[in-house]
Amino acid sequence: MMGRGLIVGAALVVAGCSQQVATLNLDDVATQRLFQMPSPQYYATLAIANQVATNCARYSYNTEVDVLMNEERNKVGRGSLSAAGLRGAIDLEQDVSERAFSAKHGVELGAGADLCPAADAEALEASAMSAVLTPNG
Repeated sequence: MMGRGLIVGAALVVAGCSQQVATLNLDDVATQRLFQMPSPQYYATLAIANQVATNCARYSYNTEVDVLMNEERNKVGRGSLSAAGLRGAIDLEQDVSERAFSAKHGVELGAGADLCPAADAEALEASAMSAVLTPNG
C-alpha cells in the first residue's frame, strides 16, 4: 500500500513538472547576442561558458537555455543540424575565442583556474556568454 502511494506521489510530481513549459526570452540582450552569432562563434562561446561554469562555483551552465537556443537556431539554419559541416571552422574559432577570452580577462582557461571574476565581468557586460551562465544562489 505504501509503495502505491509513493508511485502515485511520484506520478503527480512528474505531471506537475511536465506542465512547466520553458521559454527562451529572445528580447534579452545577451540571449539576442548569442542567437545572432555565426555558428562557429556560437559553439566556441558555449564551450567557453561551460569551462567558466565548471571553474566558478558562483555560476552554473544553463543547459535549458542551451537546448532552447539550439531549437531556435535550427529553425533558421544555424543550430546543431548545420554544425556538422563546420567542424573545422568551429575548432578554429574555439581556439581563437579561448585566446581572446584569456587575454580579455587576464586568465587561463583550464582546471583549477578561478574564472569567477571573468564570469562576473561577462554578466555585467550582458555578453552572449552570459545568456547561458546562471548565477547560483
